Amino acid sequence: MKQNIGVIRFGGIALILSGILFLVQYLFLLPLPSPPLTDAELMAWLREWRFNLSMADELLFFATLLLIPSIVALYRILVKVEPVKTLLGSGLLAVVIPVHLFLVIILGRLVYPVYDLELPPDIYKLVLSIYYGGMHSAALILGAAAIVLYFVIRKSVLGKPVAYLGFVAGI
Repeated sequence: MKQNIGVIRFGGIALILSGILFLVQYLFLLPLPSPPLTDAELMAWLREWRFNLSMADELLFFATLLLIPSIVALYRILVKVEPVKTLLGSGLLAVVIPVHLFLVIILGRLVYPVYDLELPPDIYKLVLSIYYGGMHSAALILGAAAIVLYFVIRKSVLGKPVAYLGFVAGI
């Protein structure tokens, strides 16, 4: 029993840290204007916003890894309340992990050199469109997971305030 409480406590702390890192990652991307369409302006935009993009990339990596123990802890707490909804919500959270890790690689290609290979602007446009499309998909999946887990959390020991917070975050 003591080991179970330790896993849940560690997962809870990981979930809080993950949320904070996702927020800070978003704050690094918030001031970025839309990428320009012309090639020269796009290359200047990438140079100008390199720091913000690289920090967002690093934060996304660690925030995503912290989701792993978070899912385990949530599952252990909630499976006794409603197993099917818990499995669905936890599964949706688990699906986001490889998507986010792939997006870390995509975003990293924008800011970190690979063998000093310079990409043409058209490839950077493709990389940016894949990144933003992937982040949109991951956000939809995370929102769905939060809403599904809301229905379980409100009946669990975590209580209604936590459930309402999760529901608002899901929306």
